[in-house]
Amino acid sequence: MLTTKAIFERKVDDFEPKNCVIEKVVTLTSPEYNKFSHNMLADYDFIKDNKDLQYCDAEGTYHCILVVGEDGNDGILVESEGAGYARYAAFLPNASAFLAAAMEQEQSAENKTVAAGLKLKDLLTVSLEDIHLIHSDEEIDPATICKLNSDTLTNAGKEEWADVLNAKIHRIFNGICGLQIEVSGVKPQRLSDFSFMLAGHCSEQDYEKWVTQGGEEAIDNQNEVFQPDHQKIRVVMVEPNKPPYVAELGNDLDSMKKAVGGYIQPVNLAPYVSLVCNEEGKLLGLEGNRSLGNDIIVGIFFIVGYDDEGEFISLTEEQIEKYMQKFLTPESFTKEQIDEAAGFTFIPS
Repeated sequence: MLTTKAIFERKVDDFEPKNCVIEKVVTLTSPEYNKFSHNMLADYDFIKDNKDLQYCDAEGTYHCILVVGEDGNDGILVESEGAGYARYAAFLPNASAFLAAAMEQEQSAENKTVAAGLKLKDLLTVSLEDIHLIHSDEEIDPATICKLNSDTLTNAGKEEWADVLNAKIHRIFNGICGLQIEVSGVKPQRLSDFSFMLAGHCSEQDYEKWVTQGGEEAIDNQNEVFQPDHQKIRVVMVEPNKPPYVAELGNDLDSMKKAVGGYIQPVNLAPYVSLVCNEEGKLLGLEGNRSLGNDIIVGIFFIVGYDDEGEFISLTEEQIEKYMQKFLTPESFTKEQIDEAAGFTFIPS
């Protein structure tokens, strides 16, 4: 007979489990864990100290900490969304066994090497799905590449990203982000830019130039329903340290959350024009982007139109030209400047 612990809910049709990434394991003493597990809405230093590791990303994946007791078998997943308490929590039975298995798998993966001289382009003869490219010498922000094969890039794309395709492969393994390919022989920033480009974080013109028509699915999460063109809206996308560009965005909440990397916050710029940014960008420590009145907008944001009912709509050509010019020049900010910014101020047109 097998025994474990579980949380049961009455008449559940679908549990709808969420994907999650355990960014850190926090081990408490048995008394500390017992106190926390029976009073999770109180503030705790170990949650506050790790709040930057806890967030929901643009793809709906929960990044969390795993809290365990030093002598216990079970654990609790915590995603505080910048708070000092367990705003989102999930019970993980047999956490100690789970961690032991994960460590064994990781140690085994360390020994999985590939043939000498193998390059990334050599793998394109097979279709790679849901992969993450990482650099052997420097940590970079990974982006999920939904599909990569010999047909993903156009000839212009293969020429533009030849340095990435010629990167030397060190190993292929299942890591904390899923299937990961570790490479060298290419600049870390170029590797990151390549991944984010395939995920749709580039101008519409560059994407059409570098990615074949079949690669358009990389922009949409594979679990989302494809949106026809008439359900998309034209916006001005503004990223830190980059000039703005025009993009087509799905006119739905999930697409907008994915675009800004979390929960959205609209800010009216003018009649029928809104700026949409990450609601908790400063709590998450996102990079400064542009100044707006007395505030500094952090992280990626976009400019969008809205109608008399408050529904988002495409910008007009005149509005596109105006806001492309308004946010044309990238700005840089210190953390102190961001922290001292007063807050949103309405900017008249």
